[in-house]
Amino acid sequence: MDLRDFIALCEKTGNLKRIRAEVDWDLEISHICKLVEEKSGPALLFENVKGYKSPVLTGAFGTTQRLAMILGKARSLHG
Repeated sequence: MDLRDFIALCEKTGNLKRIRAEVDWDLEISHICKLVEEKSGPALLFENVKGYKSPVLTGAFGTTQRLAMILGKARSLHG
């Protein structure tokens, strides 16, 4: 599975949130990620990072479910 496949799988299973609004890489991304991670929220794909053309994916391994998905396991690492 490559990164594009993983992003598509996360999106299909409700484990990804696309952030289309412009965000600053310096403080905004890390703050948003911290808040989402504390709630075991979805992976985040920041599509409009100020000053950059590339998107930023965060939280890919933020839950055991997403970790299991990237490793090709069924639903979780514990079963």
